[in-house]
Amino acid sequence: MSALVQIHTPDDLGKAVRKVRKAQGITQSDLALIAGKSHVLLRDIETGKGTVSLASVLLVMQELGIRLYMDIPGK
Repeated sequence: MSALVQIHTPDDLGKAVRKVRKAQGITQSDLALIAGKSHVLLRDIETGKGTVSLASVLLVMQELGIRLYMDIPGK
């Protein structure tokens, strides 16, 4: 089952990533190996550190099967 979640802050995004990772029974270390990133990066994403690169966040989200949609306002 999928759900739409509004993300307003890096902390919101981190909490969502952590929830999905845990629901899938994957450790931070295992996800880091799968994504080819460090466990420190995973911790930084999940704790809402705002300096993590967007490319890294998108890669981790992709590995977890999280899709990103944008609601772009019309003129």
